[in-house]
Amino acid sequence: MTDRSFSLTRILDAPPSHVFRAWTDPARLGWFFNPHQPIPNDPIEVDPSVGGTWRQRMVVEDATVYTTGGIYREIVPDERLVFAWGAVDGWPELDPDDLDAGPNVTVTFTPVGEATRMTVTVTVADSVPDPFAQEWLARGIREGWSDTIDRLVDVV
Repeated sequence: MTDRSFSLTRILDAPPSHVFRAWTDPARLGWFFNPHQPIPNDPIEVDPSVGGTWRQRMVVEDATVYTTGGIYREIVPDERLVFAWGAVDGWPELDPDDLDAGPNVTVTFTPVGEATRMTVTVTVADSVPDPFAQEWLARGIREGWSDTIDRLVDVV
């Protein structure tokens, strides 16, 4: 059996409620965009309810444009978010009928005095064959998530 997950932890200089909103309020999700790349005109869509979706258009270059986001599986305001990561016809490709077919993300928000310890865990389900799980985790996803959440740390 291969490793199927990784976790990244950061301390943010803001209370959990502020950090939680940065993940769930479309007006605050600009940190998720890739730096030094065009910001698309498409609005960020967020329905922060279990079964609701988050969709965000990403532009790497003119030839590489995709939608990412997720389908929320669990929401505990100011404490925890769990979502299947991806988008229908996006990247990663997300099958709304099989949310365990791709990666899932759990974000926890723990108060530490006036700050927040945020832990982001990306997991590939046990039902996914080992070679596919290894392929996912070898794509630089850990580094990409690390860079992404560092941008959140910078803006909070």
